[in-house]
Amino acid sequence: VAAYAGVVVRADHTYVDLTLQQANQIDARIREQGTADDEAMDAYRGRQVWIDHGNGVMTRYAQLHRVEPDLAEGIAVQAGQRIGSVGESGTPESLTAPGTQLHLHWEVRVGDQFLGQGLEPGEVRELYRRLFVAS
Repeated sequence: VAAYAGVVVRADHTYVDLTLQQANQIDARIREQGTADDEAMDAYRGRQVWIDHGNGVMTRYAQLHRVEPDLAEGIAVQAGQRIGSVGESGTPESLTAPGTQLHLHWEVRVGDQFLGQGLEPGEVRELYRRLFVAS
């Protein structure tokens, strides 16, 4: 479900699962470069929904099994609205051991960074506590 109200900026209805060959090519590129580039990271996030909440804040929902059919770019969503279902798309295990990595990869983005990037774990926990606990 959507964590907060916002506008959909990405809804991957046409996502095609990675093949083992594609995953191996991505892994080889990561080893060669010493890091994962944006394309590799996007491939490994699998099927995704991104919601813009304004003021530079966005949530990303990744590794989804499916995206709700009525969701599309530009559609406004409300907090708590169903946007998709948990899956494992984009994970290497979806290819090698299907059904073993079902989860939601969820990110809060502020600008081009994730919430808490560069902070100590205790500071990050406090940010998320403030985000989800009513005062």
